[in-house]
Formats: sequence, structure tokens, C-alpha cells
Amino acid sequence: MTHVANAQASGSSTLPPVVVERPASRTARRAVQATPRVAPRSVTAPRPQPAPASDTARETARGPVRGVVAHRTGTGSKTDASLLEIPQSVTVVTSEQITAQGARTVAEALRYEPGVVSESRVGDRFDNVFIRGFGGFGGNANYLHFWDGLRLPRGVSYAMPSVDPYLLERVEILRGPASVLYGQNNLGGMVNLISKSPTPMPQGEVMTRVGDHNRIEGGFDISGPLTRDGRLLYRLIGLARKADTDVNYTTTERELIAPMITWRPTLDTTFTIRALHDRDPSSYQPNWLPALGTLQRNPNGQIPRDFFSGHPNYNGYDRTQDSIGYEFEHHFDETWTVRQNFRYMSLSSDFKALSVTGFAAGSTCGAGAITNLCLARQSTHYIEDLKAAAIDNQAEAKFTTGWLQHTVLMGVDYQTSSTSATFGTGTSTNINYLNPNYGAIAAPALTSQTLQDREQTGLYLQDQMRLGKLAMVLGVRNDWANAASDTKTLATGAYTTRSHPSDSATTWRAGATYLFDNGLAPYASYSTSFEPTIGTDYTGAAFVPTTGEQYEVGVKYQPIGFNGLFMVSLFDVTQNNVLTLDTTHLYTAYPACTQSGPNCQIQQGQVRSKGVEFSAKLTPLPGLDVIAAYSHTDIEITRSTQVVSGIPVEGKVPVGAPANTASLWADYTIQSGALAGLGFGGGIRYVGESFGDNINSMAMIVPAYTLLDAMVHYDLYGLSPQLKGWKLAVNMTNVFDKTYVSACASATQCFYGNGRSTVGTIRYQW
Repeated sequence: MTHVANAQASGSSTLPPVVVERPASRTARRAVQATPRVAPRSVTAPRPQPAPASDTARETARGPVRGVVAHRTGTGSKTDASLLEIPQSVTVVTSEQITAQGARTVAEALRYEPGVVSESRVGDRFDNVFIRGFGGFGGNANYLHFWDGLRLPRGVSYAMPSVDPYLLERVEILRGPASVLYGQNNLGGMVNLISKSPTPMPQGEVMTRVGDHNRIEGGFDISGPLTRDGRLLYRLIGLARKADTDVNYTTTERELIAPMITWRPTLDTTFTIRALHDRDPSSYQPNWLPALGTLQRNPNGQIPRDFFSGHPNYNGYDRTQDSIGYEFEHHFDETWTVRQNFRYMSLSSDFKALSVTGFAAGSTCGAGAITNLCLARQSTHYIEDLKAAAIDNQAEAKFTTGWLQHTVLMGVDYQTSSTSATFGTGTSTNINYLNPNYGAIAAPALTSQTLQDREQTGLYLQDQMRLGKLAMVLGVRNDWANAASDTKTLATGAYTTRSHPSDSATTWRAGATYLFDNGLAPYASYSTSFEPTIGTDYTGAAFVPTTGEQYEVGVKYQPIGFNGLFMVSLFDVTQNNVLTLDTTHLYTAYPACTQSGPNCQIQQGQVRSKGVEFSAKLTPLPGLDVIAAYSHTDIEITRSTQVVSGIPVEGKVPVGAPANTASLWADYTIQSGALAGLGFGGGIRYVGESFGDNINSMAMIVPAYTLLDAMVHYDLYGLSPQLKGWKLAVNMTNVFDKTYVSACASATQCFYGNGRSTVGTIRYQW
């Protein structure tokens, strides 16, 4: 049987009920089926009509969520499961939360999630995150991982995809190892982007945004049936934008179109094709700057936040990405279901930059004898082409054995990618950051080429079991991974580095959750991870795979009286053979040991992260949404042979990992009266101090910062029924325009955070 608690929605809409699954006999579960799945059923229903406001359609793991509180997930188990039953920390950012907070990138959408630091290096070029302290910069950055359950590919250096949040129904964060279901993955956790899908009911919207820095943006999202019988559904999403940024001479542009078609020949079979063309003529990611003048006081004056260290006629990043894929699902009967998900992606990128390497003699840039005013720069040019494919085959069986109910998932997945990177570096003129003279630019010659191929095959088995109120999960997987990376000098054809690792590993997880009648759900779990690494260190020695394990316990709570979900978790993560930037040999004579080079990393040995996380998402009153998060992470390099400036790295905190983060967001919409439909709210975000070097020197402590966001919105239907569908919103982030350093990777690589941003949105929905 099931227990149903009516949930209140924000605004004037009504949420579907929150459904907490309880054990039921096979007979009872069969009874809730509308029609026994004995034979394929033809979709011959009348033309779909809009659902009434009182519609109580059940929330699904991939479907839309009204408000900010989601109750189901597909990321934690690859099945449609209750968030309460997953014995790991999982949170969901819904599309309504993305819209309310005005997030323009996935990184911005993660601002209010516990254990996640998503803007250590701001911008919209890439989305890199720290989860439970595990992240990094440059070649070691922890970029977004999965899109619709399939791994996003990654090139050698700069060929990495970007997914716009306007395409997404939700963003799901699974903390801790996920190797059992997804294969190679970062131990701290994974971010899974869930796409919008075609809808059986006609709907749509057009929107435009304008804001500071000359921002102009427009988009549309239309969906519905293509045929009267509802067998064919479509969705078409388009977006275009252009804007300047906080930094002089930098812009961001995007043009995308994403068509989707769903075919439902029977009620048991669904086949969805998705395509995307995304053209980014330019994107924003500010270059790093020295700590002296940003993090530290420079007697000559601080480096301005809008200072551009490159060259207006050279620096740029041009990316084109195309993808096509499908999702197939068929129910044979009430026991067996099969799925196959596939995506092919191609991506080309052209990266050019003048990057700061430190300070040079003042006289070389017209600064006379003044020291620490003249910045030395290096020129870089990277041209990359990436081709990748991923497929996941699944068979799911639901059955009982005695008192145990089972949902067994068996699967085989495969992914492959091939990248070609042609690049060159050179010296460049120096620049006075207080009086920049950009002058002429001499582009570096393309001198080297790296060819990189990766493939992975995984075989996995998972059993989700129910015994009364006890929910258990047991999973095991074996991976076979092969890679090849060859770098050669173009002039001679001679190879400078070659790495051809081949690895295999078995990972597993086990967990249990007890579901009390009052909504409390304590849980415990253990899981392991495996992540192959490719490349060599500065000496040419090949890297070994990164492995790890995690213990986690926690409590989740789904209240009965109102719509909400609370979570507290304690975790202990140990990761072995961790890659990190080799600052000791950075910019040395060793082969390609530059920030973007493939041979400027080392494996630290072991890193351990322990901590606590708290998350709350709730709608306690009609029209009021509240989101709260807190995390404390104690992360330490517990084993390392590296010594920097005579100081051992062992016992230190990895760069960029703050110990504490906290956030609070609230949004209230007036429900009745003359101001019905008017809403307002905002949030506060705190990111604690972090270290900017491997030895945790006092001079490289990045101070904590607190930022305030605000928003106001108005559904004009409350003003007049003739204005139904029209909505206005204004979002402002970093309200007080605070200048702060978001993180440092080394003494020569610090990053300013975003200044104040104001964006107004006009939206019409039907």
C-alpha cells in the first residue's frame, strides 16, 4: 500500500502528492496497474487535453517537479526510485529552482547545494566543481560528469562540452563514489544533467533576458503532440545570447538548437531521439593572475578586477559541439523492462591565450625600475577535435522471493573517445597591469600534437531489496579500461611522451535504509571507486589508476504535514593515487610542463576527506520555498612524498578546498489580494577560507567570502486574467558588488569572483 501526503506548492499551483512507497503484496501491486501488461497496447486514446489543476500525476525520476522539492531520482540507482531509499546523499536542483535563482550556467545552478563548490574559477566556458573537497584546477579540474546518465567526454586540454541549463529539467548531485553504476568517476561525487523531454500536453514559452554588461538573450521552448493519437511527441528548444563580462575585452556568445521527438507505438514502448547543435563563438573564463596584487597586497596597487591580461586581438575560445542520441525503453510485462541509451558527440575547439606566468622586470613594460608591476606572459594556442560515443544497455526485473521484494538491474555500458590536439606555446611581451599597452601580438607556432584514445567497458549488477520497512541495495561492477596518449613534435615526428595504460577493476557498494512511518529514514552505506588515469608525470612515468572507498551514514526526513525533504549525512572518504598540479616543475625545462601541458601532474599518494552535510528543501506554506545547506569538510593529504620549498606536502589541505560552506535561499509569492502573483526573495552564500598552495603557507590563505543575492518576480495573471502566461523577473547576484578572490591554484594562479550582475527576464508561457 502507499501513504499519500498532500504537498503544498509555491505560488498558486498545486503540487502532486508526495508518495512514500510501502511494501505490498504482488497481488496488490498488480492491482494498481491500469491494465495488465500481457500484450502490447496500441496508443489509441483521443487527442490529449490539458490536465486539470487538480491533476495528481505521480512524479517520476526524469519528469518535471513543481517547486523546489523533488522526491524521486534516477541517478542514485539508474531506476526510478524514492530519494528516501537511496543510501547516499542525493539532492536535486529542479528547473523551477534554476529559473527562480536566474542561473545561467550549471555551475550557478549548484550554488545552493551542500558539499559543492562550483565557482572556484568563474565563467561560462566550463563547469568545474569541488564535491566533498575533491576537485582541482587546470588539467586536474573536476568537470561535470554525466548527461542523461551517459558520461560527458573530455579531450586532451580544452575540448570539453558545456550544457546550457535552459535544456535541463533537473540537475542531480550524487555525493560519494558512483563507480558501481557509472564506471570511472570522481570519488567526491557526480553531477548528472537531466534533459527536458517531449510532453503529451501542448505547452511552450518564449523568453528574453537583458542585463548589465550589454547582455541580450532570447530563447524558446515548445512541446506537445505531433499526431492526434499521441504516438508522436516533439520538443524544440532554441537559445541565443551575447554579452560582455566583468573583464575588459572579453565576451560570451552562444547559439543552440535542440530538437527532440518521442515515438510511443504502444503504452509499453518509448523511443526518444535527441539532437543538439551548440555554437559558442566566444565564452568567458578569466585568466589567472598572481597572488601578489589579488590575494596579497601589492604596494604598487591591486590588480583591477576588470584587468585583461591577454590581448584583445588574440585571446579567445571558439567551440562547436554537436550530439545525437536516443533513449529506448520497453516493458515486456510487469516483471521485465529493458532500456538502451546512446549518444554520439563531436566537438571542436580553438583556444588562444596570453597567460600570466609571474612578474618580470619593470623596465620591460614601461614601468621603469618599479618591481612587481610588470607581468610576464606566455602565449598558447590549442586546436582540438573530439569524437565520442557512449551506450548503456539495461535489463530491469521486479519480482519477489519469499518476503523480499527485488528490483534487479543488470547492465553493460561502453564508451569510447578519440581526440586530436595540435598546440604550441611561446613567449610574449610583458604588460603593466596599471597601464596596459597591448601592442602587437606574435602568435606561437603549432609545434606539437597529442593523439588520445580512450575506451571503457563495464558490466554491472544491482539488487534493490525491500523487506517490510527496510530498503537495501547491493551492487557490483567490473570495468575494463584502455587508453593511448601519444605526443610528438610536428617538425620531426619524434614522440616526446607515450602512455598506453590498460586497467581493470571491480567496485561494489552496499547500503540500507529504514523507513519509519513518521517520515524518518536513517541509512548507512559503503562504496568503492575506480578512475583510470592517462598520461605521465614530468619524468615520463605513467600514472596508475585512482581508487577509493567511502563510508557514509545519515538520516533523511520527509515530513507528513508539508512538502519538504531534509537530509543530514556523515562521510569518510579515502582516495589513493590522486593527481595534482606539479607546481615544483611548472614552467621548467621538462617536456610541456605548463599549466595546459599534459606532463605537469603528479600523484600525491592518498587524500582523506571526512565531514558532515545538511540539506533542506521545503515549501512550509503556500507560496513559500526555502532552501538551506551547510557542509563541513576536513580534507587532508594523508600520504605523499612531495616536498615543496623544503616543506613536506603530507598532512596539508589540497588547494581550493574550503572547510565550510553554507547557504540559505527563500522565495515568497503573495497568494491573494491586489498583489497576488508578486514574489520576492533572495539568498546568502558563504564559502570558507581555502589554501592556495600545496604547503598551506599563511600568505596563500584565500579568505572566506559571503555573497548576497536578491530577486523579484511577478506573474501578471494576478494583475489581470488577460495577462495570463506573462511573467517578469529581475535577479541580482553579489548585490553589494564585493571584490573577492574565489580561489588560488598557486602563487601565480589566483582568480577573482564575479562582481554584481543584474538580469531582467520577460517570459510568456502557454
